[in-house]
Amino acid sequence: MGRRAVNLLRRIGDFSQNGTRRFDKQVTFDGGIRSSTNSAVTISNVGSYATPSKTLVAADSGKTFFLDCGTVNICMQLPVPERGLYFKFILATASDNEATKDCAITTGSDSVDMGGHVLEAGGAPLEVTNATSCIAWDTSDGAATVGDWLDFHCDGTDWYVRGSAVTASAFDIADGADGHTLP
Repeated sequence: MGRRAVNLLRRIGDFSQNGTRRFDKQVTFDGGIRSSTNSAVTISNVGSYATPSKTLVAADSGKTFFLDCGTVNICMQLPVPERGLYFKFILATASDNEATKDCAITTGSDSVDMGGHVLEAGGAPLEVTNATSCIAWDTSDGAATVGDWLDFHCDGTDWYVRGSAVTASAFDIADGADGHTLP
């Protein structure tokens, strides 16, 4: 490692007592965006496609959002794609066994897509096709389960999703950013 790299590392971290390097700041060398904090936020306010529960911004990257759809529909809108953005969504305890309220995550635009796969009951994969602009926990198809989760990563153009749900048919995908009908 060169002298400049070592000096950079000295400025952004310190050595722990056992001699390993501990970093207090998160650094990327590829120009991607990362949050320097990984905080958790609970979302429990009603949302729609016209008025999302929360419209995320780049500064929210790296956060974990606990979604409480126990009494209201939740709609989260991803920000404009930017390389390195990352978000995690987890169904909160209050959402457990909810069978009438949904949680939707949308790109906010039909021309911004997400793709990937999520696992449902017993590891059955659901392909999130590359034209998808909205994914939702559709509780009328299968009750929500505490701890079901979705991760979103962005390459600057598209969103990549992965996740897991205990219940079969828990997720619904749509090509339109508002393509899932909220109850």
